[in-house]
Amino acid sequence: LFGNHEEEDLDEDLVVVIDAPRLEKLKLFDPKTDCFIINSIGSLVKAVIDVTFNLYQFDPIDLPKRNMIRSFLLAISSAREMTITSFTLEAIYNYSRCEPLPLFRNLSSLRANFYNCTWETLPIFLESCPTLKSLSFSIRDFEEPIGILLGLPSFLPSLEFVEIVSTMINAEEHMKLVSYFLENSTILKKLVRGCERLDILKKLLSTPRLSSSCQVIVL
Repeated sequence: LFGNHEEEDLDEDLVVVIDAPRLEKLKLFDPKTDCFIINSIGSLVKAVIDVTFNLYQFDPIDLPKRNMIRSFLLAISSAREMTITSFTLEAIYNYSRCEPLPLFRNLSSLRANFYNCTWETLPIFLESCPTLKSLSFSIRDFEEPIGILLGLPSFLPSLEFVEIVSTMINAEEHMKLVSYFLENSTILKKLVRGCERLDILKKLLSTPRLSSSCQVIVL
């Protein structure tokens, strides 16, 4: 589903209703729709999600919006593979400050695409993915961090593979990103990262790893 709304429609509350009990693959690209109602959905195999619920500023006392977001997350929580954008992760993070996220128990493979947004919204979502094995994400137009990681329990007990594609030029933030996965993934087997700077490369190879069998591959 691709949203393509004209400017004159934006004053109305836009609603999308999905009733597809045999649905296995779901693609949603719609930044303007306020409400997604999923009445019936199949056992999702793959989901591609790029929605914001038309939230420019999250209102924690807006109970109908919170209930709608929770119902939406519950509906897609059966997916095994997922691609998600930073805009959706930011909306999920804002929601998580009010209520706990549902568990994505079946999710084994996740791709996260960040555009002009800090990556620190990601760990909140990862904590709801207890069986996640593979994570691939890209970061472009990186912004300054917002300190979400402070005080966050962050062990990743099932993650085996991480691939990072990034245009970061801030060496400190670069290392913080890589260290997060190396120091918190208990059974990580491989972390793949492109790197052209010698100073960052040296730090990458010397970063402590929680998993003794983890390989750091620099491309």
